[in-house]
Amino acid sequence: MLSKLQRSLKSTRAAFIVLSLMLFFLSIQVSLTIYIDSSFLKSTISHSSLSKTFLWENPDNMVGVVYTLASLLTILALLYSPVALRRYGNYRWSLSILILHTIILLSLASSTSAWLILPFFITSSALLSVLYFNFDIFLERYSVDEETGRIRGLFMTIASVAWLLPPMFAGNLVEHHGFQSVYFIGAIILFPVIFLMIRYLSDFKDLAYEDSPLFLPKDTNKKHPGIISALWMNFFLQFFYAWIVIYSPIYFHENLAVSYGDFGLMLSIALIAFVLIPLPVGWLADKILGEKELFIVGFLVMGISVVLFPILAKGTFVFWHWALLLFVGRIGASCVETMSETYFFKQIDGSAAGYIGHFRRMRPIAYIIAPMTASSLLSAGIITLPELFPILGGVMLLAAGTALTLKDTK
Repeated sequence: MLSKLQRSLKSTRAAFIVLSLMLFFLSIQVSLTIYIDSSFLKSTISHSSLSKTFLWENPDNMVGVVYTLASLLTILALLYSPVALRRYGNYRWSLSILILHTIILLSLASSTSAWLILPFFITSSALLSVLYFNFDIFLERYSVDEETGRIRGLFMTIASVAWLLPPMFAGNLVEHHGFQSVYFIGAIILFPVIFLMIRYLSDFKDLAYEDSPLFLPKDTNKKHPGIISALWMNFFLQFFYAWIVIYSPIYFHENLAVSYGDFGLMLSIALIAFVLIPLPVGWLADKILGEKELFIVGFLVMGISVVLFPILAKGTFVFWHWALLLFVGRIGASCVETMSETYFFKQIDGSAAGYIGHFRRMRPIAYIIAPMTASSLLSAGIITLPELFPILGGVMLLAAGTALTLKDTK
């Protein structure tokens, strides 16, 4: 089977197998580290002079600043990506990023100075976003519009399976061996991805990649009427992720006194939604409902789930109550994520690196706006950390209202 894959990746099925295996291992690494990143940064800042240097005594605010800087670098990297794709090709560009990302993870695992850890984290975040952008190029090269919902749904399901257990293991690793052990194991997990890329994608046939300008072309609405709507949906989704990924680990650990191990287990339970939801909603979008209705339901579920955070916190902490609430919220997020991918990629082909760049830039833009907003509110004393979540719920309700203006794809 593998020798046949090595000879040719021209078929959709062969390419899908290889890309799925690569995405599986990459997703394990990301899932292992993403929910401890903010706590690792806060711990690093707390034990350094950085908070005084930047005139902020509260490390929570500094964490938001670091994520903002990472997002700014990510935007610049995504702007440059089409140029790099034309110059080096997707294979060489992706392989270089993958190797560099692995080296940085090893550096995070061995560094103790905040002056090294923060730049490493910022660079690693940008590299990951570009790597996912390049995976879009690989996958879209072999996709057809009629199967986009199912292909993207299956691709996301495979990634979601890989996300299930790592948060639980990461939490236990942090409890017993410290943060840096997690980054070391994450680097080791990337070795199979490097191997698969070298062995099976070295002869990838590149297309004529478009530029990714900072702003959308003026004729975007005429060429691709649904692109702008797709970008807005993705922005709201990424805003939700940014807010949750940065502040929920800190909230659970410090406000609710939940251990990293228990929080990781709750996340592993919640992430089951990303395995159960993408395939059926991808099929529904292709065959029955269309995307609009599923967007609205997803955003409403996301919004209601986070509004309940401070309400549930008033009672006695019950592990399964919180696990269920996180699970319900992820059902909504999984629905929106699948629709976002489907709605966007039905309207482009693999050469549209410029539009794919705009789509993927919604994540770093959200990771600028979300932590800047939260840090400003916190540092000004307008709200406390628990009150961040009802605000996020309000934003998600706004997103559901915006989704009402969408037109389903054919």
